[in-house]
Amino acid sequence: MNEWEQKVKALLDGSIDELLVPKDDFLTVRSLLIEKEWLFQVVGAAKHGGVTIYRRNDSN
Repeated sequence: MNEWEQKVKALLDGSIDELLVPKDDFLTVRSLLIEKEWLFQVVGAAKHGGVTIYRRNDSN
């Protein structure tokens, strides 16, 4: 399990409220979310400078 997978799992289980992903890691994290079928369990918001903030999608 890589570092990003651990961080996303912490987000999904509620251990953390949000996950900040720098633009250099965006495609890595997005690919992980798609591969693990977690994409619809999170909501991403793009911020200035290419940072994306992911939060749990509580509307599901």
